[in-house]
Amino acid sequence: MQRRKDRRVKQWNKTVIRVPGALGHVEIQAYTSDISLGGARLHSPEPFAVGSLLPLRIELVRTGETITIEALVKWSRHHEADDIHELGVEFQHSASAAFMSLMKNIHDLDPRPKAATRPASELGKV
Repeated sequence: MQRRKDRRVKQWNKTVIRVPGALGHVEIQAYTSDISLGGARLHSPEPFAVGSLLPLRIELVRTGETITIEALVKWSRHHEADDIHELGVEFQHSASAAFMSLMKNIHDLDPRPKAATRPASELGKV
């Protein structure tokens, strides 16, 4: 049994795959079903070959941040019943900001002071 290098978190994050098309870039709506510092399980309506480099924009549900990161397709399978393509992707960390956002999302690190996280209706009350 292969052990994972990084902690995986089961969470559904809206994801956009931006690919070149005949008339410019096309944005394909997808989502991740689990994510780690090293990669994610991606669900897409479109197939992508193993070895493809995909530019992704991921909305991290836990922190509310959006990251832009490239990911290399490591494996792919088609689920005929749902007509969905499931992909295992490995993140290509070229931007430290995306890596830090993933760290906060996965390890629940929140650098904001606790007072700033109170609901707006509570601010200003003693």
